[in-house]
Amino acid sequence: MASDMDFNGADAQDAAFDLIPANTLVKVTMIIRPGGAGPEGWLTQSQTSAAQYLNTEAIVMGGPFARRRIYTRIGFRGKGVDASGVDKYANRGRALIRGILESARGIKANDQSEAARAARHIRSLGDLNSLDFVAKIGIDKNRDEPDEPGRNVIKAAVGPEHRQYAEIMGGQPAAMHTPPAPPQGYSGGVVQDPYAGSDTASDGGAPFWAR
Repeated sequence: MASDMDFNGADAQDAAFDLIPANTLVKVTMIIRPGGAGPEGWLTQSQTSAAQYLNTEAIVMGGPFARRRIYTRIGFRGKGVDASGVDKYANRGRALIRGILESARGIKANDQSEAARAARHIRSLGDLNSLDFVAKIGIDKNRDEPDEPGRNVIKAAVGPEHRQYAEIMGGQPAAMHTPPAPPQGYSGGVVQDPYAGSDTASDGGAPFWAR
């Protein structure tokens, strides 16, 4: 192991902050950062509207981007509905959550068996915390800052119908693993971080839009 005091092998700063290329597939562990809103406090309330979302931090578990952290807000309730009465923000979030469950539990999107339908059911939003799944990475750009490189987000979750799924997952998915809900009165923060205690920045190192 290289000496902790020898920085010759460290990434150059440009490399350390380069975005993961769009459409890259990686295995991640998703951590929910509870915001104290909604059922059991797992949701975060928007400061500018009635919208609520899951504030998530996905940690890449292997490969050239290992330990990189990807911050994504998964919509649960939008600020309103459109003219047809549809909450598009919530619908996009529910679609992503379904994909995450299918990826984590090894269920194909077109599987409508009783077991598959049960695998898409959760008892609590806390059941999503600490799930491992295959994520397709996207790049989200600020429309007000077109010259900025943007930031990585989870674009989609990839299920077992994808030819690279088994290789990336590296083993059998935990079909019905459901982590326990947080204790009564839980006040938030990072939960079950697989790299807790490492030198990788967590809450304090997150950019402003992820806090």
